[in-house]
Amino acid sequence: MNASRLLMFGLLSLSYINSAWAADLYPKVYDATYETKTAQGNMQMHMLSNGKGLTRTETAMPGGMKMVTIIDMPGHSAQSIMEAQKMIMKAPYKGDKGKAIDTDEAKKLNATDLGSKLVNGHMCQGWSYKTAQTSTEVWVDKDAGVSVKSITTSEKTTTEMNLKTLSTNMPADSNFKVPASGYKVLATP
Repeated sequence: MNASRLLMFGLLSLSYINSAWAADLYPKVYDATYETKTAQGNMQMHMLSNGKGLTRTETAMPGGMKMVTIIDMPGHSAQSIMEAQKMIMKAPYKGDKGKAIDTDEAKKLNATDLGSKLVNGHMCQGWSYKTAQTSTEVWVDKDAGVSVKSITTSEKTTTEMNLKTLSTNMPADSNFKVPASGYKVLATP
């Protein structure tokens, strides 16, 4: 069970990073839903940003497991809430603060500029890049600054994330609150 939690935390972090690259200092204000297709089945994701460095990702995974991750970029913390288990996993957030993928960042990633095109009904800028173990293609909405589509391929698996709905209205502050009681809190280094 611990391995699956860590795997999901990693997947959520990768998903978040893809959307964060499209922003300036912090991700812009958005409320978006996604469907992610994995080898284990489809996941539904609801991602929100207040434009001030707070993000929330709600994920419904195959098998009925649900997790909420709240990232506080200015506070350098990430908290994953597992409601069914009444647990909160706290960890430091060491992300890149949502630095936009621009020419300089693309050079650091050895990314290839895929140009502009309409993806899932949104005008997007595309990039592709490789790491030691994966190849990723990401399409980012030019106006909203969120991922519209990403495909990550490794030796044995392919994960595809597609934007389903998008609002640029400010989400309520209550979305970024972590439960204060009733949960066992575990901290990771």
